[in-house]
Amino acid sequence: MDTFNNDVIVKEIKGRLSIINLIESYTSVKKSGRGFVGLCPFHDDKNPSMHVDEEKGLFHCFSCGAGGDIFGFYMRYNNLSFPEALTELANKANVEISKTPVKPKDNSSVGLLYKLNKAALTFYQKTLALKEKGKAAREYLKNRNMSQELIDEFSLGYAPSEWDALAKFLAKNNIPLNLAERVGLVVKRKQGGSYYDRFRDRIIFPIKDLEGKVIGFGGRVIKEEEQPKYMNSPESPVYSKRRSFYGVDKSRDFIRREGRAVLVEGYTDFLALYTSGIKNVVATLGTSLTHDHGVILRRYTENVVVLFDSDESGIKASLRSLDVLLEEGLMPRVVPLPEGEDPDSFIKEHGVEKFSELIEHSESWIDFFIDRTLNRYRGGSLTMNQLVKEVSALLIKVESPVERSLNIKKASEKLGIRENEILSYVKHGTGRGKYGGSKTASYSSHEKLLLTVLLKFPTLSSVISDKNWQEFIENQEIKSILEEIVSGGVHDVSNLLVHFNNQTEQDLISEFLLSSDGITDIDTAANMLESCVRKLKAAKLDGRLKALRLEIDRTVKDKDQIAEKRLLKEYSDLRKQK
Repeated sequence: MDTFNNDVIVKEIKGRLSIINLIESYTSVKKSGRGFVGLCPFHDDKNPSMHVDEEKGLFHCFSCGAGGDIFGFYMRYNNLSFPEALTELANKANVEISKTPVKPKDNSSVGLLYKLNKAALTFYQKTLALKEKGKAAREYLKNRNMSQELIDEFSLGYAPSEWDALAKFLAKNNIPLNLAERVGLVVKRKQGGSYYDRFRDRIIFPIKDLEGKVIGFGGRVIKEEEQPKYMNSPESPVYSKRRSFYGVDKSRDFIRREGRAVLVEGYTDFLALYTSGIKNVVATLGTSLTHDHGVILRRYTENVVVLFDSDESGIKASLRSLDVLLEEGLMPRVVPLPEGEDPDSFIKEHGVEKFSELIEHSESWIDFFIDRTLNRYRGGSLTMNQLVKEVSALLIKVESPVERSLNIKKASEKLGIRENEILSYVKHGTGRGKYGGSKTASYSSHEKLLLTVLLKFPTLSSVISDKNWQEFIENQEIKSILEEIVSGGVHDVSNLLVHFNNQTEQDLISEFLLSSDGITDIDTAANMLESCVRKLKAAKLDGRLKALRLEIDRTVKDKDQIAEKRLLKEYSDLRKQK
């Protein structure tokens, strides 16, 4: 699927398809000045607030902040990943993906790492199939009701108990072990410089991305007394835990079909549900649910049932997930399993029909949150005022005004207080809800102007490339876009938008580009850049000087003369620098 990263295909599709014609098939637009305006389909738009620029190939809503190019619109409207959107738009544009020449990728790094993971998976699969060496692993899988069809579908394998079986296999096939170390397959010994296998005597669960490429591995012990019970690959250039789900490459179509995702904590829980016929399921991988996870889920559904273990850590994980899911515009429900049960044990004892009933009768997030938080109030670790604040902090993040109103009413009834008391907290609170609250993270006017200038005149990136610009840019989204322009040399806007699947960056790029028409002269733009750099550096210095003054006051109060002298020197040096 490397073709999905091919700039040639993207440009060909954009050359053949009109962004106006595409958007007109979803919402009405009309001519306004040099561009078009229309009702934004991404929020409850009463007055046309979405602007479309045919020449630049961009859309942007100046009300909710949604923006991007033709791919960004199509992905957002249809809840698709970029590869999925590219395939469908290529069909609309009559562009043959398979016949389009592919630019060579960086085979010295990322491409080789994918191939290396694939080679390791082949080794693990073959080991599982060996008559004697894989016998205990096959027995374990059989006892967990995992059929051969499931083993084949999810490419399960087995890491043998020898210290360096995989390392020897890779070396024999001329695969550099230093690359295997980068993806966490082997570990370098402190003495001698040789390598040993990270996964030993474990069932291997390959972790795949949306395109089906192997990005990492999970391993579970066969002998229950061994620790740790579960082990995952470390972060690598191809694997990020915060952006990865187990099994989503297999389950996403079932999630779309059911209109709901069941969220569990690991690959064994995932497979227990999947093999029982509940296939609209995804699993996190040894990390808390993140906003990146929420973005992925929202591509396929707005409804999520959280199904974590019934122990204290599982309940805490469920409570934490509510915050993330609500901020990403999702509507979560929760299944609290009976104490001591996990999905696998429950299905074995009570059957899949009873389990499906649990999902159908799952608790609303507000019921689950208030009931668990009330326990802290009754135990004396939380005041009623604090409880109401915590509930209100979540209510702020509910996207739909109707849902928010209904949940406020329910919270009022459960807590025994007036709706107006909760409403006052909600009205005065601030949520970072992406779809119902603020549009994006805050940024300074100088950060905005700097990026706007570089989007219009990317060749001016040399003006700031040697000025340690990373040190004075605070907004992380703007910093990531500048990284691509200044450090990555991406000067084509189409390619720049494709680099970001994250909607926040796409929104910023479209917003700033559509407000750049006043910047027409490159010499003036260069002067504006220099001015922005000076002012951003000065603001950074002002912030540090202010912090130093507070620290100096503290050292004077504490009579810490050594620290006071050191801080006064730093303060003086910074004043001279300014």
